[in-house]
Amino acid sequence: MDPHDLDLLVNVGVFRERGLGEPALAALIQEDIGANLGHPPIGGHGTFSFDLDNGACGVLTGAHLVRGFLESGAIRWGLVVASDSGPDPVHADHMPYAESGGALLLEWAEATPGLVAHRAATFPEFEGLAQSCWSWQPRARLRAHGREGHNTLVVTEKPGYHARAADCAADVSREFLSAHDLTTGDVDLLIATHAPGFADAVADRLDLPHSRVLHVAEDMSTAHTAEPVAAIETAMRQGRWGDAHNVLLVSACAGISVAVSLYRQ
Repeated sequence: MDPHDLDLLVNVGVFRERGLGEPALAALIQEDIGANLGHPPIGGHGTFSFDLDNGACGVLTGAHLVRGFLESGAIRWGLVVASDSGPDPVHADHMPYAESGGALLLEWAEATPGLVAHRAATFPEFEGLAQSCWSWQPRARLRAHGREGHNTLVVTEKPGYHARAADCAADVSREFLSAHDLTTGDVDLLIATHAPGFADAVADRLDLPHSRVLHVAEDMSTAHTAEPVAAIETAMRQGRWGDAHNVLLVSACAGISVAVSLYRQ
């Protein structure tokens, strides 16, 4: 498709090279792909873009938001873009997340149910288990009256964080399935992203066989915001996506926040 056909672009990447926050990265991505640059023509077609920050739950949150625009008929095509980079190319090796990127293109189709439901929940009582902040690291002055040093991105994950994230994800998933008259036995494929081993941990808590769990390649298991896209791509490439009637997508991140979506076909 032509980039000019794109109606909506949502960027959900959190960790950005040199900590760039403004302008919105979605606008820069829109410029890079050449999607309706400049002011939209009066009565013509333009592309609207914005950033949405919700950590590793960003892809599912962004897809749910785009779904609303599609269902209302306001747009025909929506793109969710995820990517994470080290705050500085020199120090990128110290990032706990793989530098990666992914994109999810969504359209409305009457013949396929697609993303039919979504639920999000946050557990603020566990917010202290995972946090990130900027920390100024001074160094010896190289010149008089100079202020030498650099900012360092510090990501802290306390013991028990990943296990608690799996607990929260399983609780939300169980409530979500019950609200839609489903059980874990109705789940043909579980795509759960957060950290290595997270999908199996959630499956164990839901009493779901590991044979129904999608595992991404090791190099993408710490992709953070882009991991759900990598998992969906893996499921499609393996043929498991097309064979599944009910796909349960689960993501968890600091907060602890959990996002759950159901894809039917």
